[in-house]
Amino acid sequence: MAQRDKLDALLPFVPYRYRPDRKPPYIRPWMVPQALWGFNLRAFLAPEDWNRIRKDAYARSGSRCRVCGGRGPQWPVEADEGWAYDDERRIQTLKGVISLCPDCHGVCHWGKTMTEGRQDAALAWMAEVNSWSRSEAARCGDQAMKQWHTRSRHTDWQCDISWAIRTYSVVPIKDGETLAHELNRKFVQQAQSRIGVRAGHVTHIEHLIGGR
Repeated sequence: MAQRDKLDALLPFVPYRYRPDRKPPYIRPWMVPQALWGFNLRAFLAPEDWNRIRKDAYARSGSRCRVCGGRGPQWPVEADEGWAYDDERRIQTLKGVISLCPDCHGVCHWGKTMTEGRQDAALAWMAEVNSWSRSEAARCGDQAMKQWHTRSRHTDWQCDISWAIRTYSVVPIKDGETLAHELNRKFVQQAQSRIGVRAGHVTHIEHLIGGR
């Protein structure tokens, strides 16, 4: 409870789902193009720098999800990197790091969730948090998949983490680019092995990790 004239000061601490100045979708799939799988702060920064950034995100939210205010059953929250995409110049730009509960995080990383066979639960959660019908949530997932296919046709994406450098005065490690490329190959192979090959029948999920 708070006095009305104090609400503006409290808004930064209120989960997106309950803020009067926000509208659905509060959470939705935000899929990383295949060429950028593995290109993240874990790859580009020393472990101690990444730990400092993610723990700061946890502290800012009181170890609660910034979207729904909840916590996970095994660990309260996970760090989620928020990226913006310039589709003409093909640049992925880091905008910040926030805390998400595992359920909300699973919605954001829709592709990984699908390859792990957890899409039904994620779809139900997306519908619940956004106060949508299941068909509305499914439509949002389909739109995200189409966008992912379009972006994943290109292999010349660049990754900009200057937000972390400016905000936390970190210095990228020397071999970060090489590590990111190695992680990319590893993640693609993992996705392929989870799905396997079913001759004569190509599913929506199989398209997820198909050739670029």
